[in-house]
Amino acid sequence: MIYKEKKSRLVILCFFLLASAPTIKAQIAENKEIKLSINDVIRLSKESNKLVNVFQEKVSASQVDLADAKMGTLPKVFTNFSYQRYTDVTLFDDVLGNSHSIPKPPNANSGGISLETSFNIYSGGRQKAIIRDAEYKNEIAAIDLKEQQANMSLQGVMQYLDMVKLYHQKKLIMDHKTRAITRLKNINAFYKNGKITKSDVLRADVSLSNIQLNEITNNNDYLISSQKLQTLLGMNVHTKIVLEDTTSLYRPEIGEVKMLLTDYSKAFLLLKADKGIQLQENRSKLTGSVNFPSINLIAGYGLNYPNTLVFPPQPQTVGVGFLGVKATYDISSLYQNKNKVQASRIRENELKVQKEWVKDNLLQEVNALIVKYEEAINKMSVIEKSIEQAQINYDIQNAKYTNQLSLLTDFLEADNLLYEAKFNYIQANIVAVSIYYRLLFITGKI
Repeated sequence: MIYKEKKSRLVILCFFLLASAPTIKAQIAENKEIKLSINDVIRLSKESNKLVNVFQEKVSASQVDLADAKMGTLPKVFTNFSYQRYTDVTLFDDVLGNSHSIPKPPNANSGGISLETSFNIYSGGRQKAIIRDAEYKNEIAAIDLKEQQANMSLQGVMQYLDMVKLYHQKKLIMDHKTRAITRLKNINAFYKNGKITKSDVLRADVSLSNIQLNEITNNNDYLISSQKLQTLLGMNVHTKIVLEDTTSLYRPEIGEVKMLLTDYSKAFLLLKADKGIQLQENRSKLTGSVNFPSINLIAGYGLNYPNTLVFPPQPQTVGVGFLGVKATYDISSLYQNKNKVQASRIRENELKVQKEWVKDNLLQEVNALIVKYEEAINKMSVIEKSIEQAQINYDIQNAKYTNQLSLLTDFLEADNLLYEAKFNYIQANIVAVSIYYRLLFITGKI
């Protein structure tokens, strides 16, 4: 009996393990680590971002619209089928006089089936303009897609750099915390020996608490930034991102950055402005095409019953076809379409002026960013000196306080200055790299 119970428990346990195996595998897959460099972030932002996928669908839709526009050059084919059953024909003498009825000659049945086709030979370039309109829309959709990919890449880079900043800030906080713990331990020893007052102990304890609070905030900010990057890259929320570029961030020389000023051929704003002008110019042609005649080659063949080509009609099925040319011209378009054409051309000039405004603002923004980039680089060289000075000042104040030659306030201030100097260096470095990638985005090179 005991053996059977153990066996049944073993079977239940095996079944449970088999049933839970997929869940365990899924959890292992979900909790994986992935190492990412900035280049990886740029690539994944273009491939895996959901908003980028939306723009890819828009490009696909515009391609279908273009294919539909090209289908307009094919002949149009119509088919007709009809059947009627007539009542007797009522005949009146004179004007609604005496009446009598007779069967409809040759009989009460009538019907027909026909096939007709029409092929446009000339319509003032209308169909060509319709195709070009669809082509420009497709090209604009492609530019929008590239811009969205670049935009997501830029956002991904910004999140990555934010995580790098917080990563280094955490190391600074840990060093700051280590110094604070050591300082508090020494101050407690001084207090026990009666060298200092209780206020120094309390002040040192408060300083350590503030550093610990700063550490908690930094850890939370890092977690939030990591989650934002996961969402942007379309990753599972349980995936842990490990930063690869924490000490080797590429920061080009100012001369290389200024080279970006010489080429705006890939700038998204200018590309879209150019395509917008081309699209409007084409729409002016499309609007003006109404003023031209339309010439179509037409053909058809049909079967009709009864035969009405002879008199009196005969109970016969007649097969007859035709081939010809049909020309139409809307004379009223000469005055009804005049204002539409003029308005379309005014919009062309409007878009050209707007392009100049966009270009001026683009140049201004790029120049401003280069000034800020140079400022960040210069700040770094200045801050490097301030770090050395802050370190020397800290060592001096540490030695003075240890020998009871200075106040704790001066010692804490020196420690905070050292932390701030190192953090400012990290901040300036991240700002410079951020500006560089911003310039790459504006000039369409990311």
